[in-house]
Amino acid sequence: MKQIAPSIPLLLVISSMNPLSKSTAASTVLPRAHFAPHRFWGWALACLGIGASAIWLVAFNGRKDAKSLSEQAQNKRPSASIDFVYPQPGGIDRVSIQPGTVEPFESADLYAKVSGFLIETVDIGKRVEKGQILARLSVPEYEKQVAKDKATVEHTKFHVKQMEAHLAASTAEARATEQLIAQVKTEMKSKAAYRSFRFKQLERIKLLYQDKAVDAKYLDETTDHYEAAFEAENAAREAVTTAQFRWEAAKAKVLQAEADIDDSNAAVDVAKADLDKSNVLLDYAIIRSPYDGVVTKRNFNRGEFIRSADSGGERVPVVAVDCNDVMRVIVQIPDRDVPYVDVGDTATFEIVALPGRPFKGMIARKSNAEDAQTRSMKTEIDISNAEGKLLRNMYGTVNLTLQVGSPTALRIPSAALINKSEGEQAMVRVLRDHRVHLVQVEIGIDTGVEVEVVVGLHLKDQVILRANGPLDEGTEIAETHEFKGAVPH
Repeated sequence: MKQIAPSIPLLLVISSMNPLSKSTAASTVLPRAHFAPHRFWGWALACLGIGASAIWLVAFNGRKDAKSLSEQAQNKRPSASIDFVYPQPGGIDRVSIQPGTVEPFESADLYAKVSGFLIETVDIGKRVEKGQILARLSVPEYEKQVAKDKATVEHTKFHVKQMEAHLAASTAEARATEQLIAQVKTEMKSKAAYRSFRFKQLERIKLLYQDKAVDAKYLDETTDHYEAAFEAENAAREAVTTAQFRWEAAKAKVLQAEADIDDSNAAVDVAKADLDKSNVLLDYAIIRSPYDGVVTKRNFNRGEFIRSADSGGERVPVVAVDCNDVMRVIVQIPDRDVPYVDVGDTATFEIVALPGRPFKGMIARKSNAEDAQTRSMKTEIDISNAEGKLLRNMYGTVNLTLQVGSPTALRIPSAALINKSEGEQAMVRVLRDHRVHLVQVEIGIDTGVEVEVVVGLHLKDQVILRANGPLDEGTEIAETHEFKGAVPH
């Protein structure tokens, strides 16, 4: 019936315009005598009706055909195709890439402490050892002072020997006097015994004289002998006293000699101190290397007069030495990485002058304070320089491994994340059973190229990286391709 309906208006128009029609209205309104003018208008109306019917029929059939084509297009539309990747095992290391500058492990600008004429020096580039002479100045006044002080030391030493001889003589004299005291004391005892003998003899003679046994002359002689013995005893006693005084004097001489020796020894010490001072001043004319290294500066030639560094005016080092067996690479760590910097973290240094030759090292020290202007922390990396390729003020790029990624985490391209805004739960699209599924994941470090997934994925998950159209939850996927090219950012 739907296909017949469009032809009904056309049939009605044709039937009304048929002259053989038996309709009463037609036979009444159109008499045969006046048929010609009305016949023209009838045919015109018929043509209009036919055109309207044709137009309506075309429109009806066109809408129907369009609907049919749309249904066919929907039925024949191809399914979505996607590129996927498999998660990679292992987390992402926290890496900080910063510019670095090379400095020697130790460096010294060596100045002259005294003024003088340069008579010896080494040239730049020479390897030197610790204590080796790098420059020598001629200072005649110090040389003469050293000679004078040496003579003074020798003079004071001779004076000490002289005082030691005086001490020996005084000591010997004291010992002799002590022996003399013993001798005169013995003699005094002898004189006392002799006086006692004469006293007893005198007493006996006196008794004999009273008995008229001897004459007065003999008594007088005995009395004289007794008095002589008495005086001899007194003389001996005085000799003991004198000897004791002499012994005291000898002891005083010994003490004096000892004091003289101490004074002479002190004079020797003073002379030696003066000599040491002169030697120190003269030694200032010699510049030695403070450590093993290489000479990097030589600012004077032999014969030039060099002023001491403390004499005022511009200070110019005579030579400079760098200790370059181990070099320091200075890196300024930005604030965001400062909490993760630890002594012992590994580092790789590549310099512009030697591309493709990385130098390995580790963080040796850090300042533990950020600069107020740059908001960065000074960090030093020690790198072996056995070949001597690293030189002062070279620069390059330092790759610092601040944290090692979790071994249980997985890595996927950052482009696979759907929500990466702060505060939102990160999600990825995973292909399971040929359909798209949205999976929430917990992420760690995101480098912008790869992201660390801590929770939410498995190694066998097919993570959708990109598709040829929008994908919703449950979208069926007919065509898949494993992406193995460069990961898009």
